[in-house]
Amino acid sequence: MPLQGGKDLLCMYFHNNPETQLFNGKLLTLGGSHQINSLNNDSFYGDLSAILIQNLPFWIQLFRTPERSIALMDEWEEKIEMMAKTCMFENVTNIAGVPSWTLVLLKRILEISGKSDLTEIWPNLELFVHGAVSFTPYKDQFQKLIPKSDMFI
Repeated sequence: MPLQGGKDLLCMYFHNNPETQLFNGKLLTLGGSHQINSLNNDSFYGDLSAILIQNLPFWIQLFRTPERSIALMDEWEEKIEMMAKTCMFENVTNIAGVPSWTLVLLKRILEISGKSDLTEIWPNLELFVHGAVSFTPYKDQFQKLIPKSDMFI
């Protein structure tokens, strides 16, 4: 169950990092799109990440960015633009998403802001949770974007 997995991950992270400041900021979530299935209004199809965002418990919604209407947009280019313009002004402490999609967003944020790396935008960033693909091909790119020795990826 994906929601239980997220709770377990947070518990392990907090146990191993008691000084964490995750909840003093926002979780940036980047998911895909979803649509209501025309055959049944109770069924959803689309990316699992979007379905998870749609069904997150209320308490997580208090700590995440961007707002759900932006996070669940179907048009990718418009979504990236709206997310970049919205999230760059938040105190983002953690990010969750697929590495390839997240790189597109993070590079756009740096482009708009004119900053050289994400520590200039989000100095309190401490955790990136990723999935769906191997992180190995993306590791060097993320280390350049987030040059912090205490960043957990």
